[in-house]
Amino acid sequence: MSPIVNNLIVEIDTLIKATPEQLADDDHARSWHAKERDWVDYYVHRYLMDQCSTDGPLKYSAKIGIEVGVPQPPKYQKLAVSRDLVIWSEIGGTCWDKDWNPQKHPLAILEWKVHRPGRRNLKVNKERAWLRDYCQWQQTAVAYAVEVHGDKSVYPLTCTRFLGMNEDNPRLNLRCS
Repeated sequence: MSPIVNNLIVEIDTLIKATPEQLADDDHARSWHAKERDWVDYYVHRYLMDQCSTDGPLKYSAKIGIEVGVPQPPKYQKLAVSRDLVIWSEIGGTCWDKDWNPQKHPLAILEWKVHRPGRRNLKVNKERAWLRDYCQWQQTAVAYAVEVHGDKSVYPLTCTRFLGMNEDNPRLNLRCS
């Protein structure tokens, strides 16, 4: 991996470590009952957009995509799939080329899951496998599985990082104070 890409991943890691920690300390979020898309929306508008600055990896809020297409690794049937949250290298980034083929890849993907009491979330393992496959296929992309445990888990918010062949499981175990 080039030093520029490596440095960018370190900067994104720092950003993604700090913002879920802020979310875990958020009085509103600690008592909030919301579905996945609500958490993504709140996180982006309350914390991630605040991190936009000319000296960081997220210079403009227009580099953030919510529920946008991403190319799929070769073993999957569909050519593209929607991901909860992505960070593009350029403003208004998309995966689509001029012929509407999914060819462009984001810098980072954050896939969210909300575990609600009395409901089993069967997609968690499937989505983790997808993140593993994607990061092994696109070695310059970093991905995170963010899980909100509304089922009164010891750690209400966890974040697992995927990069290349590596998986930090879980990277962050955040207690809501």
